[in-house]
Amino acid sequence: MQKIKVIGVGPGGAAHLTPAAAAALREAKVLIGGKRHLDSFAGDDQEKLVLTDNFREMLELIRNRRESGVAVLASGDPGLYGILKYLRKHFDPWEIEVIPGLSSVQLAFARLSMPWDDAVILSAHGRPAEKLAELAEGMDKVVVLTGTKNPPEKIYELLGRGKAGKMFYLCFDLSLPGEAVVRLRPGEPFPDEYKGRHNCVMVMVNE
Repeated sequence: MQKIKVIGVGPGGAAHLTPAAAAALREAKVLIGGKRHLDSFAGDDQEKLVLTDNFREMLELIRNRRESGVAVLASGDPGLYGILKYLRKHFDPWEIEVIPGLSSVQLAFARLSMPWDDAVILSAHGRPAEKLAELAEGMDKVVVLTGTKNPPEKIYELLGRGKAGKMFYLCFDLSLPGEAVVRLRPGEPFPDEYKGRHNCVMVMVNE
């Protein structure tokens, strides 16, 4: 039986797609993923399903078309706050083949020339922002993956309260044309031009 490919397509730019991921993309007959990823990586001859909140439709398509060769595209690395956790609830590990990808967290620390083996990684996707602030309390190096409901300006305001001595690095749209890295200290105003840009990796460190 064909394995379900779960392909990490990296932070977004084609230059950061691994050769293994590119080969798996070419071989798949059916691709499932976000619109941006399908627009960037899918071929005209491949069947496609744009993934939003239609997870039941995704599972049905995987089960019906599995023998044709199905691949699910994941931002960054599938195992880092990605789709892999959901798929593991519905398929056994031996039914899945994961092609790891470069995560946005890796690229953010590369841009900062900063080691990250001591970093705690949190995600704001589908989680209360106030809970993130509690989890980050007292930590020396924290990464937060922001989201549409918890944009970077909101997370910065919460995490920056009473945090003298901290430094925030906001890494926007990594590997994409609009990439930018903004450095802020607690209390400094969040730049208006970056408000609402939720595709952001936020790094908070003691400095």
